[in-house]
Amino acid sequence: MDVAGFLLQLDELFELTPGTLTMSSVLEETPGWSSLTFLGLIALVDDQYQVTLKPRQVHQCATIADIYNVVEEHSTDSAMT
Repeated sequence: MDVAGFLLQLDELFELTPGTLTMSSVLEETPGWSSLTFLGLIALVDDQYQVTLKPRQVHQCATIADIYNVVEEHSTDSAMT
């Protein structure tokens, strides 16, 4: 999984200028963070990475890096099965 590509996808989801988000960006402080982008994030991860995030998993993440790590962990788990 490519960090730069992941960040660009999230910039697009949040309708931000490419390069705005970093791995240390705090989700709840991200411009555009709402219940709709919350669902959009789950859908994006499912579509692009074939990882189904549960809402609880997203709520436990504080930063973009936390989301990235959860997705990477689960995509690795999927590849192993």
